[in-house]
Amino acid sequence: MSKKKNYKECNTTPFETGIRGFQNIAKYYMYYAPNIDSAQSQKCLSDSDADKLFDKMLRQTGLNQKAKVIKKVQKTSFNAFSLNEEKLDFENSCMIIDQYNSENRLHALLRHIRNAFAHGNIYVWRKKRGNYIFFVDYDKKKDKVTARIMVSENILKLWKAIIEEQLEIENETLEEIQESDLLTIH
Repeated sequence: MSKKKNYKECNTTPFETGIRGFQNIAKYYMYYAPNIDSAQSQKCLSDSDADKLFDKMLRQTGLNQKAKVIKKVQKTSFNAFSLNEEKLDFENSCMIIDQYNSENRLHALLRHIRNAFAHGNIYVWRKKRGNYIFFVDYDKKKDKVTARIMVSENILKLWKAIIEEQLEIENETLEEIQESDLLTIH
């Protein structure tokens, strides 16, 4: 286990992390990721495709056993991965997020990351071994935390690459179908 740090001391904005290229990562999750509430987010994945993609993202980053998606997050829910403490192990990637009934798991994850960025609830610890980001999403109306996500910068980059690869495959498939339809019309 690595050294723990009080996460509140690490609060920053996406534009002041000191991490080279981090603004581009933040911009993607805030505006361009699929299924988020942004005018720039052009792509929507079906629920089944999104769930498969979510599983792939967890599998490829080793988070399948360190991620919980819960319909109603309670304060005690964060005890599972010790995400309820002020001093956290930033190198222990894990997450607990809530999910609306109307959304798939990928949408829930992307919504929480987007909200944490947008509302300044990101905490960054820069270390020699890498940069670590802790996201907290908070529902002010209900006065409760709805997500806590601890990941490395590398995981955020990998998730982005996995999503973009899937969207590219879907675009190519759609183009092939459209070309096939055009050929059968003529």
